[in-house]
Amino acid sequence: MNIQKTLIILFLFAHLAVVAQPPEATTTQPSNKATIKGQIIDADTKQHMEYANISLFNPQDSSLVTGSITDVQGEFVIRKINFGTYYAEANFIGFNKLRINNIRINSSNREIDLGVIELQPSTQEIGTVNVVADRSRVEYKIDKKVVNVSQDINAAGGTAVDVLENTPSVEVDIEGNVSLRGSSSFTVLIDGKPSVLEGSDALRQLPASVIENIEIITNPSAKYDPDGMAGIINIVMKKNVLSGFNGIINAMVGTRDKYRTDLTLNYKTRKSNLFFGADFNDETFYGSGNSYRETYLTDTTRYLISDGNRDFGRSGHRFKGGVDLYLTDLSTLTLSGTYGEYGRKRGGTSRLHEYTVPANEEIFSIEDENSKREGTYVSTNINFQQKFDESGKHKLDALFYYSNSVGDDYEYEDEFYTDSNYQRTEGYLARIKTLEEEDEDEYRIELDYTRPVGDDGRFEAGFQSRIDREYESYSFNDWDNDLNDYVDNPEFSSSQNFKRDIVAGYSTFANKVGSFSYQLGLRGEYTNRSIAHEKAERPAEINRFDLFPTLHFSYEFLNRLQLMTSYSRRIDRPNGRDLDPFPNYYNRYTIRYGNPELEPEYTDSYELGIMKNYGKSFISLEGFYRVTNNLITQVTELGDDGIFYINTENLNNDYSLGSEIMGNLNIKDWLIFNGSFSLYRYRIEGEVLGESIDRKSTNYTGRLNTTVKLNPNSRIQMTGYYRGPSVSAQGDRSDFFFTNLSYRQDLLKKKLTATLSLRDVFGTMKFERTSSGVDFSDRFKRERESQVVTLTLSYKLNNFKLDRGSNGNGVREMDFDDGGF
Repeated sequence: MNIQKTLIILFLFAHLAVVAQPPEATTTQPSNKATIKGQIIDADTKQHMEYANISLFNPQDSSLVTGSITDVQGEFVIRKINFGTYYAEANFIGFNKLRINNIRINSSNREIDLGVIELQPSTQEIGTVNVVADRSRVEYKIDKKVVNVSQDINAAGGTAVDVLENTPSVEVDIEGNVSLRGSSSFTVLIDGKPSVLEGSDALRQLPASVIENIEIITNPSAKYDPDGMAGIINIVMKKNVLSGFNGIINAMVGTRDKYRTDLTLNYKTRKSNLFFGADFNDETFYGSGNSYRETYLTDTTRYLISDGNRDFGRSGHRFKGGVDLYLTDLSTLTLSGTYGEYGRKRGGTSRLHEYTVPANEEIFSIEDENSKREGTYVSTNINFQQKFDESGKHKLDALFYYSNSVGDDYEYEDEFYTDSNYQRTEGYLARIKTLEEEDEDEYRIELDYTRPVGDDGRFEAGFQSRIDREYESYSFNDWDNDLNDYVDNPEFSSSQNFKRDIVAGYSTFANKVGSFSYQLGLRGEYTNRSIAHEKAERPAEINRFDLFPTLHFSYEFLNRLQLMTSYSRRIDRPNGRDLDPFPNYYNRYTIRYGNPELEPEYTDSYELGIMKNYGKSFISLEGFYRVTNNLITQVTELGDDGIFYINTENLNNDYSLGSEIMGNLNIKDWLIFNGSFSLYRYRIEGEVLGESIDRKSTNYTGRLNTTVKLNPNSRIQMTGYYRGPSVSAQGDRSDFFFTNLSYRQDLLKKKLTATLSLRDVFGTMKFERTSSGVDFSDRFKRERESQVVTLTLSYKLNNFKLDRGSNGNGVREMDFDDGGF
């Protein structure tokens, strides 16, 4: 708490300094010094370009005089320039360099404003169609990594999960579950707004073809919700900026029952922008698994061996549409909505052999286990933005968001006797059916105000309110042989109402002193949570107020070296299933129940990073340290009846200290490498069932993405990923490795693109996990379907760009005259 109090005091002093600062004194400019300023934007999207380079040269010998890098608003200031005549060059990776000639500085022209400089994407004319130059697959910014999805052809026809398989700081396991720096606790945003679905479920539903880029934000500012220990994954959807009608159609087919298609359409005029999208998917993924379990009861050891197939599938469709209304030049109203249906299925058939030593019992059986989750979701957004000046820095944003998700989770389990050759005999060991129903509504209101302070400062403040209402019911049914039907078992059937209201306010202040930039933030949240269970005497309630400070610092060097450091405090709130206190029957060997008294986890996250640019290449090194208190731990305990009981408790703390090195190397125009290696020390401390579980492990992951451009219309890409072993509170997790290979061919003057992919080329995607306690030992192994071949076709509608000429060397030139073009 001492660190938090110190940060809060520093933050308050910074805000007092802003509020109480005296009017700027009028100073006399040195007799032979001047200042040049301006703003750099993307000529196509009109978006501000952060970290674009502006350099000032002596025209006589083309020697570099000085320079600067743009801030988050795309603005730059170059100070203390001697009188004379210069030329400037604005540049950014993947864009044509722009040269501004005849910049004359003298005693009557000390303040030079170059105005808005528009950089255009690098293009090469082929007939009437322009080929846009490649950007780096991963770009590194002060508070996030940006993954450019178009540069990952291995993800063609897949989902956001497939893109993240080869993304620094992100891990994807055999079942497509995503973790960020080793944690599955992260928040998913879509265009900066909350997703109806959460975590990996949300990422599995989004086709890669409709995604512009993915932002990995490991230490968000106070403006963002603090939920998720590891940070935020923000999905930025494609928005075609061309006027008129345009769009894209994608279709994918894969071996063994894999189909996906999607459509995006856009119609833009001067006063409005209409957009519509739809997607459909139906995919089955085959796999296998086996397990081995030992339990120790008094003088008897019981063994359970299982082996069989484990398949899972995804299906669903989604429709999204909306309109941007440009009410005035400074105000915009956006109305949008999404409707979707989703389905997930999982199951398989396993052969079981159960016996005891000393031998007094032996059972052979076959288990058919199938689960299906299906439902609908809908969301709507109303956004209003009012700018108070032409630059757009002084503005007010308002948001109203509503979502509803309704889902049913069915599970069927039949286990019947067999002989030792697994030929069925008479009778069932178990035959059950469960149904879990969920109905959730979420409301959100946000007001965000931004105001510039001086030349480089920015003040932000906002208010946010979140209302969450969820109803859950769980019905457990046993098979009744006499009735020849399922009947409800009240011991395991229950329902609950979940309510949570969060009211938050935040403020941030950012400024720049020379090459040093900083941002201070503080967020306060009041949470009121109530869980009313039908079998509980009274609701379980939590009322608490939390503070979440954030700090970001950076220093920019003229030699394209950037140094960044940050701190944030985050929270992970338990979900409804973790809080449900009544038994949830998995099978006749395992029962799970939650804990309504669970408290949130709190994480303090520290980061330090440095990046060096080399032309179109860069290399970065990050260090991070993360401490989590009140760690929500899954505890497995063997009961006297031989059944495993799984519960969750706030038992432990964990610590992660590590580093990650990442590079994007353009060796040649036809050969690009993108790779990363992460190494961190993981430590967990605490007790489980009275036993110390203090454990340590050195975790490491490595990735390599290689792209070979055979010609302007075809390329090959190969990726490799390795994740090392790790530990948990009661067990270990093995390592695994996989590779993907893809070939892309552009056809019909780039209007049609075909991508052929082979996933898990060498069939190495295998996963193993062990757990143990004083009275049990358990091992589980899983192998997913390998060597999957997919073919994806993409067709662009009206997606031409106008030719913008250059001087033949990729550099556009224009003269500067009296402060303007």
